[in-house]
Amino acid sequence: MAHMYRWLGLPKLVRSLSYPKVPLSEPLPQFEGDKQHLLYDPARATPTQITQLENGLTVASESALGQLSTIGVFVDAGSRYEVRYTSGVSHLMSKLAFNSTERFEHREAISDVIHDRGGIMDCQPFRDTIVYGVSLFSDSVEQAVEVLAEALWRPRLTAEELELGKMSLSFELQDIHMKADPEQLMQELIHQAAYRSNTLGLSFFCPEENIPKLTRAELQQYMASHFTPDRMVISATGVQHDHVVELVKKHFVNPRRSYEGVDTKPVDGSIAQYTGGENKLQREAPPVIGPNPLPDLNSVAIAMEAVDHTHDDIYAFLVLGSMMGGGGSFSAGGPGKGMYTQLYRDVLNQHHWIYSALAQNFVYKDGGIFSLFGSASPRNTRSLVEVLCRQFFQMATRPDIGHLNRAKQQLKSTILMNLESRLVQFEDIGRQVLMLKKRLPPEVLIEKIDQVTPLDIERIGQRMLCSRVSYAALGNLQHAPSFQDVEKGMIYDGKLPKLNKLFTFS
Repeated sequence: MAHMYRWLGLPKLVRSLSYPKVPLSEPLPQFEGDKQHLLYDPARATPTQITQLENGLTVASESALGQLSTIGVFVDAGSRYEVRYTSGVSHLMSKLAFNSTERFEHREAISDVIHDRGGIMDCQPFRDTIVYGVSLFSDSVEQAVEVLAEALWRPRLTAEELELGKMSLSFELQDIHMKADPEQLMQELIHQAAYRSNTLGLSFFCPEENIPKLTRAELQQYMASHFTPDRMVISATGVQHDHVVELVKKHFVNPRRSYEGVDTKPVDGSIAQYTGGENKLQREAPPVIGPNPLPDLNSVAIAMEAVDHTHDDIYAFLVLGSMMGGGGSFSAGGPGKGMYTQLYRDVLNQHHWIYSALAQNFVYKDGGIFSLFGSASPRNTRSLVEVLCRQFFQMATRPDIGHLNRAKQQLKSTILMNLESRLVQFEDIGRQVLMLKKRLPPEVLIEKIDQVTPLDIERIGQRMLCSRVSYAALGNLQHAPSFQDVEKGMIYDGKLPKLNKLFTFS
């Protein structure tokens, strides 16, 4: 290998380059002096352009440098609107996306159009949104819009496709329950506990027993009721706005729909009602083929009511989530990753028996929850719940200004770095315009984050303690506390009632 380097002349090349020997504690010479050219300038940023068409459909786009574009449709639909339907209809719809249409006889015909232009396509369901998206070369945006229009307006939904979609659902459900990482399942359980039997608490995954009940007629009825122009936002990045608007007018205005004439049902306009409560699922350790790096663990989640996407306190909750942080006891990011967050300092570094602890903030247009997730061995489940409950009381105190500033800086850098991704930018545009009818530029988000004070964190922490607790648990629940004990713990500084043992040696 050394001979190859010498043959290439690399040592001489390296010596010819003049690298300044500057300590890491000092700035590089070329970055000294006026640094204005290094700062973000909103005046040079490309604004998001928004146009609402005569049929109520909204087009939002932002141009960007590069040869690739992403365009897709955000539909105001999802599992929260399934109260009048068989639970799981939107989950199945995502499996049937980009199948045969009136113009494309089979899925491969659509794939050929997109793949031949260096693209990919996907459909992702969420509790409050269904997203159809296509990424491909910028000179082929018209083909992407045409494919999207066919997928949304004129799907054939054949018996064969329906059967394959149901098989895919069944496989996915088996995979979720067999995964060693229960993140998806825990999110489902805590939402069902927080919004009992309404809107955001309706099952996101199709229940196994509902798979045979889903029919083509019900799918068409759901699409006819929810897939209307006034409930759609077309988001695009890396394209010229006027060009996209013209293409959308061509393919999305006054469309011919394969489910035309199907009887519709009124769209559920219920506002999310936070109820609190418990949701436990007894489960043995999932079978794993081959070496299993994870021990037998129980997972728990504690959540309190937060705020919706339009509330002024949303920025304080975002900062609080950054300040709490968390992760696993063994991080793939290397030593020191995230060690300054509160869940690392006060939980993972103090309790060796806790395998993971993580804060997550779920935000929707009419509600939200702030959750703490944790995992430990089954015999330590009760102690884990107590530790997480105490963290909520810690949140209700005024934080150290240094920790708060560090969390704000980390949150701002995370937002700005993520927005450099074309796919993240595409999703951010679509979600904001669908919920807010506008898009807040990054500089507004940064300004709002900078305005968060220690008093704001203390105030929202105390506000959460006034709501009813939501509690979810998964695993071998023999040692899991009851919901009544958790409720008492959220009254008495996070301390659960002591167990009364009949025998001292038990």
